[in-house]
Amino acid sequence: MPTRVLSLLRGADAGAARAADPALDLNAYAVAEDVELTLVLKDAGVELGLQRATARPGSVAGVEVPVSEPATDLLALLGSGVTVLAVTEDLTARGLDPGALLPGIDLVAEQELSALISTSDVTLATTS
Repeated sequence: MPTRVLSLLRGADAGAARAADPALDLNAYAVAEDVELTLVLKDAGVELGLQRATARPGSVAGVEVPVSEPATDLLALLGSGVTVLAVTEDLTARGLDPGALLPGIDLVAEQELSALISTSDVTLATTS
C-alpha cells in the first residue's frame, strides 16, 4: 500500500533562492515509489495554481536565478498523477475565479481538509 502524503502549500518560501514554488521540490514525492501525493494549495498558495502565475526572480551567490513558472511544475505534477487541490475559501478571499486555475486542479472546501489530514500517513506544510 502506498504512503499517502498530503502537502499543504500555503505560499512561496521566503527563504528559497527565488520565491519559488515548492511544488518543484514535491516532484520528488510524486515520482517516488509507493507514494500517493495530494498537494493542497492553501492561503497565498492558491495563487500558484493560476494559469499565468509567476514567482519573483532571485539570486544564489550572486548568480541570477530565472523566474519560476509554477504552472510548468504543477502541470508536471498533474501529469504524473498527483492530485492538486485549491481551497475554495482562499480563492474567494483573494477575489480569484476558480476558472483561472490550471486545468486539472480541483476545488476543496476548508472544512474537508481535516478529513484529508486524518486519512494521510504524512502531512507536510510549507508556509511563507
